[in-house]
Amino acid sequence: PITFQSGTDELDEAGKDELKKAAKNLNHYPNFRVVAKGHTSLGGDDEANFKLSESRAKAVVNYLIKELSVSPNRIRSKGFGSSQPLPKESGESDREYKYRLPRVELYLMKEVF
Repeated sequence: PITFQSGTDELDEAGKDELKKAAKNLNHYPNFRVVAKGHTSLGGDDEANFKLSESRAKAVVNYLIKELSVSPNRIRSKGFGSSQPLPKESGESDREYKYRLPRVELYLMKEVF
């Protein structure tokens, strides 16, 4: 998971480490584009959640471009707020589930955007 400092769009060190791994893996897929999709937890204000998810996705894109030299022509971001929650896994506690919801996911796309 790409992690952030709580309630912010500031990547923490673990999140930066995950992005370094992702950027390294992107070298194996030169013909693919990347979409960074931001999501938040279910609670709170919908508009605030959308803005946070969007700013986190943009922070991921900016880090990949500025710090890890991923071409800006290869990547874009999109925020979804809390509109696309993950399904709860069998036997998963509410606490564990809520911890997994706020996230930025990277998707490889074999199309031009």
